[in-house]
Amino acid sequence: MINFHSKSIVHLDNFHYNLSQLIKLIGKKVSIIPVIKADAYGHGIVRIARELTNYSQVAYLGIAHIKEGVMLRKKGITQPILAMSCVDSFDLNMMDEFEITPVVHSLFLLERIIEFAKSKGKSIKVHLKFDTGMARLGIREEEVEKAINVCIKNADYLNIDGIMSHFSDSESDFEWTEEQLNRFERIIKAFEDKGIMVKLKHIANSGAIISSKRTHLNCVRPGLFMYGYAPSLELKNSVDLKPVLEIQSQLINIHTLRKGEGISYGRTFVADKDMKVGVVAFGYADGLFRSLSNRMHCIVNGKKVKQVGTICMDMFMCDLSDVEANVSDTVIIMNEDLTAYELAEKSGTIPYEILTNIGKSIRVKRVYRR
Repeated sequence: MINFHSKSIVHLDNFHYNLSQLIKLIGKKVSIIPVIKADAYGHGIVRIARELTNYSQVAYLGIAHIKEGVMLRKKGITQPILAMSCVDSFDLNMMDEFEITPVVHSLFLLERIIEFAKSKGKSIKVHLKFDTGMARLGIREEEVEKAINVCIKNADYLNIDGIMSHFSDSESDFEWTEEQLNRFERIIKAFEDKGIMVKLKHIANSGAIISSKRTHLNCVRPGLFMYGYAPSLELKNSVDLKPVLEIQSQLINIHTLRKGEGISYGRTFVADKDMKVGVVAFGYADGLFRSLSNRMHCIVNGKKVKQVGTICMDMFMCDLSDVEANVSDTVIIMNEDLTAYELAEKSGTIPYEILTNIGKSIRVKRVYRR
């Protein structure tokens, strides 16, 4: 079901502005792997992939799952694609058919890739991922020597195009980030000492891109940065970014709430005076967290107003006592003035979750604007 009252507006000028800020930070010689997984953080994976076509520094498009890559290929995207998460036996055939490069994050998976390559009689391009402290996916540091030996022994079947790792706390713990980088550089050196020269070396995510130039190496992986946000409030003022996503809806009803009357489920808001209340056609089924009830604001006719009562599946209510408004007037739920930072803080989460949740609803029409 489409919520005809609501739309998700993706401001492409802001997206390209953020990319220009990225290039200012990293220079023109560092390659980029833009992270467009999770439907480009709620901004539309296919359109964002197409917007990245003309950037010569883009080495790969970064996705999570092979199936995302298959969908991009079927939509005509020809750029190199890097699948950074799960790869299983079924995925290997799709990976090969649709020319998607896998990230190999364990010795077990490395052996499977080699077996697959031998069965096809060809060399498979891969990126090797090492765990330097995230403790999630990645070949462990104590397994590096074994990984090198396996790669040398099977050199005819492996084209190691990249080596990567992932920071766990690059937006706030800079000493730990430095330690992870040191570990990663030791791993790279171990490969190079054995004559395995790797084209792309990447560990820097959005936080590291902003906080530490040394982490850039020769390739970076921006995610949240491209969509207009630093990954923490500590880094927010370190770079000039413009939020790309705007969420709008409409007022579908206006009525008077009398003093002492409660509103919505559980009567979590009770009026302490007569007040004018507007009903907005947007709810938790559209991606708005219910935990924002009585905490968030929205913008009506240029004025920031408070949301009142429990957020419902398809709508929420707001206090219109101090604003002139009519049914069908536009309500702004998120934009450059009412950002994902604010929504995240009020709901106890992070901007990543706000964007991927509120931007992905199939009920909300997505519109691209320049």
